[in-house]
Amino acid sequence: MPETVCYFPSYNFRPGDIMPFLSSYRPHEFSAFQFGMTPGNYKEDMAIFEAPLEGDRHITDDGILKKGIIQSALFRKQIREQRGILPVDFIIVENAEGKPYLVFLKEKKRPIGLACVWDCWKKDILDPLVYGFSVITVPVFGEFLNAGITRLPLILNDRHYKRWLKTDGMLTLVSNLLQPFPEELINAFPISDEILSNADNDRSLINPVGDVVISEKINKLEYERPRKKYKGESGNFQARNQQFAKEWGELE
Repeated sequence: MPETVCYFPSYNFRPGDIMPFLSSYRPHEFSAFQFGMTPGNYKEDMAIFEAPLEGDRHITDDGILKKGIIQSALFRKQIREQRGILPVDFIIVENAEGKPYLVFLKEKKRPIGLACVWDCWKKDILDPLVYGFSVITVPVFGEFLNAGITRLPLILNDRHYKRWLKTDGMLTLVSNLLQPFPEELINAFPISDEILSNADNDRSLINPVGDVVISEKINKLEYERPRKKYKGESGNFQARNQQFAKEWGELE
């Protein structure tokens, strides 16, 4: 961020808030963008916060996710020329019942790079340009869907940031990045409903109030080893790996 910009941690950012943003226009420095994009050809301020990956198309019966955003009249220009990345530490989404969840990367990896499109708009010719972004979202499956979470922002692999921000390459290279993030690398837990109505920037609003969506089970390492049979005995015996048992405090 430029030295003239003061940034404070935000635990509860909302539509219209100004966020640090990496754009394809200035890929090597953060800029201040507004959450909510109004396309430049709109006459009125109508901010768009979400850009569905499938556009106005739907998933086919064979489970193939359509990337309709590429041909969408609303996002056709932006997905080709005006892409960006929003860096965040976590994501807050609501499930089908309106319950908020905090989504995070496993192994405490941060930041998370969210794939976005952006545009600039002004109402009158003498007004300053307002730069805003929309977050690309994808449908989800598996355990997240079982928790009622139907959509998530599109998370980029950090190895693909440079390709995402580069606009002079083939569209196919960008299209290949439009994939849901592997579920095994993310998790989520429910947080208080207060965050939906409270505009305060309070760390306590994101404290967990329930169990994680994907329970992380620890499988005990066991193996079988043949031994000499004595009178009255049969079969083999099982012995736990002692090193594993000591580490987890389970040595009998």
